[in-house]
Amino acid sequence: MKKYFLTVLVSLVIGFFLAYFLLTQYKDFKGITVSSNGDEYYFLLLGKYSSKEEMEEAGINLENYVYRKDGINYYMYVGITKNKENAEKMKKYYNSKNIESSIKEFYISNKSFSEAIDNLDNILINSDDEVVITEIINQGLNKYEEIILNGS
Repeated sequence: MKKYFLTVLVSLVIGFFLAYFLLTQYKDFKGITVSSNGDEYYFLLLGKYSSKEEMEEAGINLENYVYRKDGINYYMYVGITKNKENAEKMKKYYNSKNIESSIKEFYISNKSFSEAIDNLDNILINSDDEVVITEIINQGLNKYEEIILNGS
């Protein structure tokens, strides 16, 4: 009996250390995307609201925004791009206006929307002018509303 007890105990200890070693090897592993549904987009999230009225009140001073209802919450977005640099540029633009935002990633499969955002991204990547940034943000949001939300 003692002889088996020691064997089982040693096996458990070795198994524990091997499992610990293997799991720590993959601690920062994010995975491999095998497939995705569409192109990756960066949306600037302004906030999450529990009612449409609360969201509309928060966006009263904004020139343009789109929203998405998820369950009982409303999410307000104030910018859309496919380029991470442009997303950071948009975020910096809003920060300069004391508007805090965060970047969220989504996948959308729509060729005409993808082409429209690509065109806007090409303009935005080469500009730091606030007027241009504002216009690109508005056009991107309008294209999202026109093509994705309204299905045109």
